[in-house]
Amino acid sequence: MNSDDFEFYEDDEGVAVNVDLNAFNDSDVQVVCLESESSDEKMVGDVNFIINNQDDFFKVSEREISSYVASVYKSKNFSFKLMKIYIFPDVENEFGFLFRWVGDTEHGIGIKFSGLSVKKIGSAEVAFL
Repeated sequence: MNSDDFEFYEDDEGVAVNVDLNAFNDSDVQVVCLESESSDEKMVGDVNFIINNQDDFFKVSEREISSYVASVYKSKNFSFKLMKIYIFPDVENEFGFLFRWVGDTEHGIGIKFSGLSVKKIGSAEVAFL
């Protein structure tokens, strides 16, 4: 998809676009390019990468969240919902996924991806720091 196919808008965190990610059973997931004022080729490329690799992102997220929740919270309830995705304007191939998890709705879970590999998982702020 090219930039004309997306409806970009300004958000308090940066330029954003809503995308459908069927792998996550979510429509209108907000993708935010942090602290940016306009969309550019990098943002369009990053959004396309996320859309085209959503099945892989889902599988990795499911595996990592299950492991994280079992380890940190000693829980077997792995039900999660993707809330937002962060793109970083000055960093190549890095994405932050913010999830709501039923066991800790206040803090959530964040995953920082480098490409399709997990760089870090933790509380929500991992997704945007």
